Amino acid sequence: MDSHHSERKDMLKNILRRACAAFLTAALLASSAAALDASKIETKFDGVLYQIERYGLFAEDNPLSDQQRASYNARIDGGEDFTEVVNEILEQHDTHSFYLSQEDYSNSFSTLTTDYVGIGITVTMQDSSVVIREVNFGGPAKEAGILAGDVLTAVDGTPLAGKTLEEAGELLRGEPGSSADLTITRAGREMSFSVRRRAIYGDYVWSQTLSDGIEYIRIEAFGTMDDAAHFVEIWDGLDEKNTAAVILDLRGNGGGLVDAGLEVLNKILTKPVTMVTCRWRRDQGGSQVSSSDGGGLPLNGLYVLVDGGTASAAEMVAACLKDNGAGVLIGEKTYGKSQGQYHLKLASGDSLVITTMEMSAPKSGVWEGKGIAPNVEAKPVAEVSEYLAGMPALQTSRPLLFGEQGEPVRALTERLRLLGLLDTAGDTLNAEVLGAVRAFQQKMGLPQTLCADTGMLETLDGALSTVSDSYVDNALEQALERARKDAAKPLRYTPQADGSWRAA
Repeated sequence: MDSHHSERKDMLKNILRRACAAFLTAALLASSAAALDASKIETKFDGVLYQIERYGLFAEDNPLSDQQRASYNARIDGGEDFTEVVNEILEQHDTHSFYLSQEDYSNSFSTLTTDYVGIGITVTMQDSSVVIREVNFGGPAKEAGILAGDVLTAVDGTPLAGKTLEEAGELLRGEPGSSADLTITRAGREMSFSVRRRAIYGDYVWSQTLSDGIEYIRIEAFGTMDDAAHFVEIWDGLDEKNTAAVILDLRGNGGGLVDAGLEVLNKILTKPVTMVTCRWRRDQGGSQVSSSDGGGLPLNGLYVLVDGGTASAAEMVAACLKDNGAGVLIGEKTYGKSQGQYHLKLASGDSLVITTMEMSAPKSGVWEGKGIAPNVEAKPVAEVSEYLAGMPALQTSRPLLFGEQGEPVRALTERLRLLGLLDTAGDTLNAEVLGAVRAFQQKMGLPQTLCADTGMLETLDGALSTVSDSYVDNALEQALERARKDAAKPLRYTPQADGSWRAA
C-alpha cells in the first residue's frame, strides 16, 4: 500500500466491516440448518473447522482429513493456543482469513455510531513534509478555508518535522468539539487556523462542477446502496449541465458493497459488456458473470483517479472501466484486493473472518496481490514548479481585458488558482476571474483596475517564484488537462426538453 494516510482510514475500515457483517447475516440465516452436523462437531475446534469447510472458498477442494483433524485436536488438548492453531490452517488458504477472540474482534472491527471524529482532510508525505492532499467537501477544514496543497507544519503547537503520517494523524484526531490549532504554509506564507473537530458522517459521494463541461465526482466508499443511489442521482443530472467530461475520484476508497459498485458501473457504461466475474464455491453458485445493460451517457472523456488506497469494490470499478476502454485510470497502482469475506459470529462469541468470493476483471483477471496499473502514472502531489513547467507561459507584455478568452487567460487563472484566489482555472476573464485579479492587486498593494494590467501580471509572475516548492494535486491536474480538451469538443449527446438526452 502506498504511503498516503487519511483520517478516514478507520472510517473506511468500519464501513467495510459493517457491509460484510450485514451480508453475512442473510447467508447464515439461509444455511443455519445445514451447518448443524452433530456427527462431525464433537469439539470446539470441529465446530470452527466445519464453518471453514462450509463457507471457505479455498477450503472447498482442500478439506482436512479425519487424521489431520484429530492431530489438530490433539495439539489443542496438549495446550497449544486455540486461536494460533486455527489461524495456522487459515493461513494455508489466503491472507485475508483469520480467527479472532471476541475481545480482539471488538477492538479491530468496532462499529461506531459515527464514522470518525476529525477535521476532514487527507494528507500525504512529500519530501518529508505533510501535505494536505484533499479537503473533505462540507467538513470543518473546508469551512475554515484550508486548501489542498497546503503544507501542514504543526498541530496544537507540536511541530510535524520528523513525524510520520501516523503520528500526524494521531495529533489531528481528538474528542468531538475540541479545537485543532493548525499551522500551515501556503504560497510561501505561514498561516494559522483553529478548526473544531466533529463527527464526520457518511456522505461518501459528492460532486462539484470544476468548469463548464467538467464534473468532478468523489466516491469515498461503497458503504451502502444509498451511496450508489446518490451516484446515480448525480450522473442522471450530468446532461442538464452539458457535461462533456467527468473526473471520478476513487483514491482512498477501500471498497464496500460489490453490488453498489456494480450499480455505479451499470449507470456509466454505454454498451452491454462484462463488468466482473465473481467466483464463489460451487455449492454457492460457482462463477457468476455480471454484465451491464448499456445506455450510459456518452461522454467525451472519463478519467478515474486511483492510488494505493483504492481497494476491493473500488478496484472492481476501476478495472472494469479500464478493461472495457470506458475510462482512463490516472494515478498510482491500486491496493490489490480482489477477494471478499464473510464475518461469522460463533457461539463462543469469537469470530471467523473467511474468504468466500474472488473477483476477476474482464481483461486484467484476478488482481489479488497485484493491483490495477493506471493508464497514466502520476504522483499524488507535485511541486508547483514542476506543474507550471507544463502550463502556458504567462504573457506580461500586454494587459488582459474583461471578456477576453484564450490561452493567455488560462495561464493567468492557473496561477491565481495556485495562490488560492480561484477555485478553478478557465479560459475566460469573467467576473469571478476579475474579482481574483483585484484581490491579488489589493493584497500586493497594486492599483485595482478592471483588467489584468501589465504591472499586475509581472507581479503575479514574480509571486509564483516564492511558492515553487509548494504542492498541487498532480493526478487531478493531469485529469483536468485532458478533460479541458474534451470540454472543447462537441457533445456526443443532445439534451432534450423533457430531461432526457439523445445520442448525437
